[in-house]
Parts: sequence; C-alpha cells; structure tokens
Amino acid sequence: WTVDGRAHLPREGLSRSCSCTWNLGIMFRSLVVAAAVLATASAFQAPVRAPGRTNSLALDAEMSKSLPFLERPEKLDGSMIGDVGFDPMGLSNQGDLTYMRAAEIKHGRVAMLATVGFVAAQFAHVPGMAGSADPNPFKMLAMVPLSAHLQILLGIGVIELMNLEKTYNSDEPWDLGWGTSRLNGMTPEQVDTMKLKELKNGRLAMIGITGMMVQTALFGKLF
Repeated sequence: WTVDGRAHLPREGLSRSCSCTWNLGIMFRSLVVAAAVLATASAFQAPVRAPGRTNSLALDAEMSKSLPFLERPEKLDGSMIGDVGFDPMGLSNQGDLTYMRAAEIKHGRVAMLATVGFVAAQFAHVPGMAGSADPNPFKMLAMVPLSAHLQILLGIGVIELMNLEKTYNSDEPWDLGWGTSRLNGMTPEQVDTMKLKELKNGRLAMIGITGMMVQTALFGKLF
C-alpha cells in the first residue's frame, strides 16, 4: 500500500496478470473468427430436412442448380430449355415466363449482333467517312447523323409492331420465322439442342458486350 492508499501489485504479479489478459484476448478473437467461418460455411449448405416431411415441402426446398446455396424459384422447374434455376432476384415470380423467355432471347440476339459489330468496328471502317477509323465505337456512334439513328429506330419499331400480337399471345413469341428452314428434317431433340445453343450464345453475348462497353468507356479502346 502506498501513502495515498492505493494498492500496487508486485512486478511479477503484474506481469502475469497482463500475460493472462493478453492470452484471453487472443483466445476470444480466435473464437470469434472460428464462429464467423463456421457461420459462413453453414450459409452455403443445404438445409437439413427433418424426417417425415411431405414431398411437397421437399420440392419447395429444392436447391437451384446454378446457385446451390439458394432455393430453386417455384416457376423454374426445369421444364423450359436452358432453365437451371438462376433467378437470384426472384423476377420469375413477377410475370409470365413465356414473355420473359422471349425478352431474354431478343436481348441475346441483339447482344450477339452488337458484339460482332463492336469487334468489327476495330478493323473495318466506312470509306470516306471522317473519323470512322477511330477505334472507340462510342465516338463513331456520335458521328452518325441523326437521320440515320431515326432510320434505325424506325426499323426496330416496324419489327416490333409486326410481331406485337405474337409477343403476347403465342406459345413461342421468339419465333419470328427467320432461318427456321434450317431446322427442317431435324428431330425434336436436335431442334431443342439448336434452341439451347442460341440461348447460351445470347447469354454469353450479353455478358460480353457489357464487358466490351466498360472496357471501352474506361480506356477509350477495346484492344
């Protein structure tokens, strides 16, 4: 005890006390990290189903093929070509699947054309057009006269109006009758394979054109 009445531990006892406190701190942090790792790992495991559950409940808890750590959306039961249960935002529960598939295929087709055009613009140029040799497609797009843009929009509008009835009332609104003669003589399985190829190529093109646009916007050129 000191003159002011406060207690002082011996140096040896104080050292042991600090050492114990430090070790406890390390153990506590280790337990927190371990708990966090276990919690993260458990989030990616399928939930354990209790015995005696009905088949309907088991079906509702079926996991998505593309995202195994999420439950499969109710409407994505695999009956549509190319359906692997990918819908993390739950959009399939907010509308008609046929219309959504038609929109997906349409966007995929546009993306495939855009991807080819984006790459071609790096090597092929319009003769006699000033600035057409610029490798940045965004700058080249700005050089096109307004009348040309209006012609493109008019062409798109005509195609949309021609297929407006089919878009909402057809079983296959994405079938525009273009190139379907190539499917003549094929078996239903071969036709489904061709449809799946178009769908996958369209999905890849949508990702690809997005990357190309970001690359060009950041660095001013594609390559």
